[in-house]
Order: sequence, then structure tokens, then C-alpha cells
Amino acid sequence: MLAACASGPEAAAQTTPRQGAPLRGMVWQVPPDAEQAQDDLLQMHRLGVEAVRTSLLDDENLLVLADTLGLHLFQELPLDGLPAAALYDTLAFALRALEAALQRAQGHPSARHFGLARRSDTSDPHACRFFEQLARSVHQLPGGQAYYLGPFIEDDRCAAAVDFVLLDAREAPNPAGLLLRWRAAPAVPARRPAGIGALGAWVSARAVPGLRDPRSAESQARYLEKHLRALLYDAAQAPPAVFVHRWRDVRTPTPSPAYDLARPYEQGYGLHTADDVPRPALDVVRGFFTGQQTVFAFPAGEAPAQEVPWPVLIGWLALVLVAACYALSPRFRFMVVRYFQAHGFYREAIREGRDVLLGASVVLLVTLALSVGVLGSALLEAARREPVFQRFFEALPGPVQVVGVALLAQPWMLVLLISSVYALGVALWTSLLSLASRRRQPLVPGQVLMLVLWVRWSFLPLMAGAMVVPSLPAALPVALALVACWMLLTLYAIVRTLVDYAAITYVPAYQVALIGLLNPVVLLGVAAFALALNRAPMLAFLWHLATRS
Repeated sequence: MLAACASGPEAAAQTTPRQGAPLRGMVWQVPPDAEQAQDDLLQMHRLGVEAVRTSLLDDENLLVLADTLGLHLFQELPLDGLPAAALYDTLAFALRALEAALQRAQGHPSARHFGLARRSDTSDPHACRFFEQLARSVHQLPGGQAYYLGPFIEDDRCAAAVDFVLLDAREAPNPAGLLLRWRAAPAVPARRPAGIGALGAWVSARAVPGLRDPRSAESQARYLEKHLRALLYDAAQAPPAVFVHRWRDVRTPTPSPAYDLARPYEQGYGLHTADDVPRPALDVVRGFFTGQQTVFAFPAGEAPAQEVPWPVLIGWLALVLVAACYALSPRFRFMVVRYFQAHGFYREAIREGRDVLLGASVVLLVTLALSVGVLGSALLEAARREPVFQRFFEALPGPVQVVGVALLAQPWMLVLLISSVYALGVALWTSLLSLASRRRQPLVPGQVLMLVLWVRWSFLPLMAGAMVVPSLPAALPVALALVACWMLLTLYAIVRTLVDYAAITYVPAYQVALIGLLNPVVLLGVAAFALALNRAPMLAFLWHLATRS
């Protein structure tokens, strides 16, 4: 369990928790103004806070104040979201930073807990050497204890290297259940205790006040009320510590798709806004941490306005386009029947230039491109708050992050962008096929476009499925299944197009194979594979997050 490490003249005034109760903690980012930082610690102490999770402190005045207030400081190294190999590569830097922090902590009984990493790959046993070496340094400090904030539970492999583990429970529907899973997890020798390192729900800038909006300040307060009661009072085995996330909203240098898209540079988890305006959750935390109040009433408020389902509307527009073309063009209907029932006659009609429906093919191109856009939008919307997507997004270049968040905030723009890129790729590949046929059986782009597009009718059912994804409780698995089907159908469409193309034009097989390799989807797959080989450690970490957390 966590060692008690502080006392002071004001500590007696703090509410004494029941025997064996968790330390009542707060996640805190040190403000740049020294006076505000000291005022924050004083306010947290009056709130009943016993422990503070923060970065490494180099301000001697803050350490002295924490000693005086009897606070437990949980100081953490600036290592976040690293794969196992990268953790060990940073060992020299981590040791230097930790040794400096331990030196500063010598005369401060409040500074005895040190976080070695946050949200990094502790499912890989190779990471454990990193934690073992750092923990040995921490244990040289009298009463020193080492921990990390981990994203894994059953698959955690490094808990034995530290004194305890903190779990990230932000947005978790049942944080107490995470602790039960931890205690029941097998296969880790000397299983260490686990606490809650981050408990909270974020507030949207566009939320309607009241409990009916799940992203309102009142809903945040209700979330904390429910889970603080379960963790502080109802748990059969109390965790060593519970940290509320966080004291104040923080502004970030890069946007994140995991939070409010209306305010992508600000994480709205705080008991106060970034401008220090208190939220209702502050009263909830005060009541629980001081033991004065555990039941709260909040107004229901009005129901939030429904957002326009742009991907669904665009999907219906695409279906209406192809349906109108089918209803208004007898030649189009005739060719559709010929494609499915007499494929040889279909190829012959294209080779001889009869029944080449350029207008209908353009409509089909727009429809299929929109179907890909709707599918891509559904996948990104379902995945953007998943830990694996968040790690992937953070690894992207800054400008790409800015554009990505702007597109996620405007789904119709995201659909149109994906659709435009897909349509451009189809147009380029069509032009390449047309040029390659000049010496054999010349085909104009309209003829080739029919060969490329008509094999992709199966995309339309996939789009219909993508239109349903946002309303499903488990949207991400369904979206991933649809994308996997799309990839298989795309590979089939490429092969079938090349077979029809070779039969019509008599282009040599090696040229046909080369043209197939130059398909934009194939090139994108090759580029992704090469990038994966180059970033193998990060890819392994993302795979672990997707399959083990």
C-alpha cells in the first residue's frame, strides 16, 4: 500500500478518512504563475485533497507548501504513450530526470511517490527492465515508491517492477470494475495493488446545461458522484488512491480527436474551466473528499439538439442518384442486366464501343466515391475516442492533426474529401489503363471507366451498413468489419477489372500486372506496409492497445 509520508501544522484540520480508505487525489497541471500554483494547492487542501498527481516539481516553494499541508505528491516523468523499445531508449534521460527529482525530494516528506511513465506499453515484458532500473533508484529514497499509469489490465506484465499501478479510468462506464478485473487478472507474479489514476468525464463547449446532455457540466458532476461513492465507500477492497481528473481544464499545443471537437485544443475534464470558472463537479468532489455530502441534485435541463447526420444524408443522396439514373435511362437498365447475366456480351459491347454510357458511369463514379466517403467517415467517428486511435493520431505530424480535427468536426467535409480522393484515384487509374491500350485495342476513358466501376456494385450495400453504424452501441467492430469487406471487394474489383481489360485489349500479361500494381489502393497499401516496417515498435504498441487493453 502507499506509504504515509507527510504531516504538518495544517494537516490536522483535514478530514480524516476512514481506516483503509483510498487517498483522495487530484490530477493537477502546474500553472506557469507561481502564486497561482500555490493558491491551487491551498484550495485543493481545503477541498479535502490528500494527494496530487502532477509533473516533476522544481519549485522549492511548492515542495515546502506541500509538506506544510500534509499532501502526498505523485510526481511523474514526462514519458507518455511510448512503446516498449522506446521506453528503454529513453532510460538515460529518465534516470537523469529522476535523479534530479529524488535529490530535490530529500528534505521533503511530501515527495515520496514517483510515476515512471504514463499510458505506455506495459504488456510487453521487454518494458519491465526500464521500470525495474528506475524503481531501484526510487527505493534509495527513504519511503520512496514507484508507480506508472497503465492502459493494460489482464495483459500487464510489469506490475511486479513497481510498488503499485494506477489505471486510467477516464470515461470508463465502471471504474470500480477495472479494479475488480485487475485483482482477478492471473499470470503476473507478485501482483501489485492498483488505484485509479484518472477519474473523470469531459465537458463539451456546446453542451446544453442539465443532465439530459451527457456532455454537460451537470452530467460530469453526476458521473463523479456515482463513481466516487463506489470507489470511496462501496468498494469491498479499497484501492490505494483515487485521483479525480482534473483540477482545471488544460490547453494543449496540438488538437486531439478524443475530446470536444468544438474545442480541440482544450481538454475539458477540469473541476474549473481554463479561465478558473468552477463547475458543479467541484461541489461533488468537496462533499466526498471532506465527508460532508454524498448526495446532490442537478437540474435535468433541456434535451440537446440533434446534430445533422450528414454522412447518412449524403449516403441517401448517393443512392437516390444511382436509382434515378436506373429509372430514367433504359440503356443503363439494359447494361446492368447484361453485366450480371451475360458478362461476355457486356465485355463485347465495351470493346466495340457500343452502349458506352459515359454519363451513367460518371453518376456511378460519384455514387461509389460517396459510398467510400460515408464508410471512411463512419470508421473515423467510431474510432476517434479509442486509445489506439488516439496514440496513432498523436504520432501524426502537427499540420495533419490540425486538418484531421477540423474534418472530424465537419463530417460532411470529411465525406467529401475522402470521396474526392477516391474519385481522383479512380480517374488516374482509368487514364493509365486507357493509355496502355493504345497499341493493341484502343479504349477511350469512357470504355475503361465502365470496366473499372461496374464491378464495384457491392460497395452500395456496404454504404448502407455504414449509414447504420452511428446508431449502433458497438459501432467500432461493425465499422471495422465493413472496412475489411470493402478492402476484400476492392481487391476483387481490381483483379476482375484487369481480367476483363486483358480479354478486351490483348495487352501482355506483364503489362497488365504492372498496371495492377500501380492502382492507387495497391500503392497506398504498399506505402502503409513500408511505414509499418519502419515504425515496428509503435505498430506493436498500437496492436497491443487494440487487442489487449
